[in-house]
Amino acid sequence: MDTYTNYAKDNQGKRRRLLLYIALGAIFLTACVIAGFFLFPAEEPTEDVPGGIIYDLDAVTGGWESISEEEITEALNNKVAEGMINISMNTAPVFADGQAKGNLMIVNELVNTYPQRVELYRNDTEELIYTSDAIPVGSKIAEAALDVDLEAGVYECTAMFHSLDPDTGAVLGTAGAVVTLTVQA
Repeated sequence: MDTYTNYAKDNQGKRRRLLLYIALGAIFLTACVIAGFFLFPAEEPTEDVPGGIIYDLDAVTGGWESISEEEITEALNNKVAEGMINISMNTAPVFADGQAKGNLMIVNELVNTYPQRVELYRNDTEELIYTSDAIPVGSKIAEAALDVDLEAGVYECTAMFHSLDPDTGAVLGTAGAVVTLTVQA
């Protein structure tokens, strides 16, 4: 009886591992298919062709199976890196008064791909108190005045960094950070 119990438990563990491997494989395949749609989107036809379609001369036989797992991973990592936003700002800027410039030190790091626009919102009222113009990659705003004349005090704010399409100015992605802003007088 004891031997049968050990055998049954051992087989049950093997079955669970097999099901886990199958589930992980299915998730990986699904991720590859989804990544394929993002990496190789279908192009719209540019003209009507009477009598049928024209096949692209650059097309070659094969899909994901024709490249290695490392090449797939590299392609996916490159796509992710393109969309990453590195945000950098003084998290405790100080302003002499509500109209003075403060040491914001907003930096659009060289590792970023796109220009950034930064907005500061008060967390207690959700009021927009500062908006920058587009900051080119590799540039900074060391000091700036707020768009609103705040009374003396300490304000918890959220800085929203928006990555912008360099051609259209459309927001491509956003990241935020909490900032504690001090107005001295």
